[in-house]
Amino acid sequence: MCPDASFFLSREWVDCWLATFGKDLNPDLMIFTRDGEAVGCCLLVWRTQWVRGIPLRRVYLNCAGENEADSTYIEYNSLLSLQDCGELVAKALASFLKKQHWDELILSGVVDQDAIQILADALGNYEVSESLTRYIDFAPLREQQRDYLSTLSSHPRRNIRLTQRLLEGLGGPCTVRLAQSVDEALEMLRQLAELHQARWEARGAAGCFSSEKFSHFHSILIQKHFDRVMLFRVKAGAEIIGLLYCFLFDGWVYCYQSGYCYSLDNRSSRSSPGLMTFYFVIDACLAREEIKGVDLMAGDMEYKRTLARDSGQKPLRWIIVRRRTVPSLLYLLLKSLKRKYVQVTEKHHF
Repeated sequence: MCPDASFFLSREWVDCWLATFGKDLNPDLMIFTRDGEAVGCCLLVWRTQWVRGIPLRRVYLNCAGENEADSTYIEYNSLLSLQDCGELVAKALASFLKKQHWDELILSGVVDQDAIQILADALGNYEVSESLTRYIDFAPLREQQRDYLSTLSSHPRRNIRLTQRLLEGLGGPCTVRLAQSVDEALEMLRQLAELHQARWEARGAAGCFSSEKFSHFHSILIQKHFDRVMLFRVKAGAEIIGLLYCFLFDGWVYCYQSGYCYSLDNRSSRSSPGLMTFYFVIDACLAREEIKGVDLMAGDMEYKRTLARDSGQKPLRWIIVRRRTVPSLLYLLLKSLKRKYVQVTEKHHF
């Protein structure tokens, strides 16, 4: 296995992604060889996208480049290669890209990898935004024989216990269930999507499950690779509290999407169905010796900082490499003018 492999670069993910988006995006498959043997590979997606009236020719690394509404949100992205071939593959890809026509290279959700840095440095100026991914490593808990709840600070512990008492008083004992079949997993995904959409639509946003392609992608992923997905549902008696949709890769559980019922208890602002759902799921995973830990994935939200308080974090980066082409220079000029306009209007406002 390549050292920087991830579920988002696995055969299972790529096959389903190509089945859903391949016909429209028509990506190139790049194979890098040394002495006649394959030592690395990647996908390249080429698109011309209009941004602020400017046609930008963009190239995306691996399973990315979908329309924004359909995005599957790749994380733990990297340039796949054998252990000692990262620099070779990065330089070969950079050499290829230098001969192609493009304005921006989009490296979405990439790990801190030497090959990615070599690639970006070789191609021009670039912008970087970073997001932390937080995780709960079960090894220390098992070594110290600690339960997960004890790792949390006093406030979230009280919040979880209070929520459990309130919801059990309304519905019955709280339980967590992992889907045991494809049909059950698909039904849980439907319930999760319903709750997720209700929350986002109440905020005036579309929600990711409004995309037919996004929903289709995850439906076929569950049907074809049920052993790599985990859907959890937490209930109080017969009442649904929340659901988590996760992936299983190399012993780690990756929490990808969620849906919670916020209408079950409107009496207390202290009730937190989301936090309690995560607690039940993390605790259920801890009970399974084959699971190494739970990854909450990118996004520096308060609940992730709370849940991974005594554990770890890793950076993921979103990099845009820009060539000095007419479209990219014009885009940067308009972006600069807009920034100056906002500064001037804010100054006059005050």
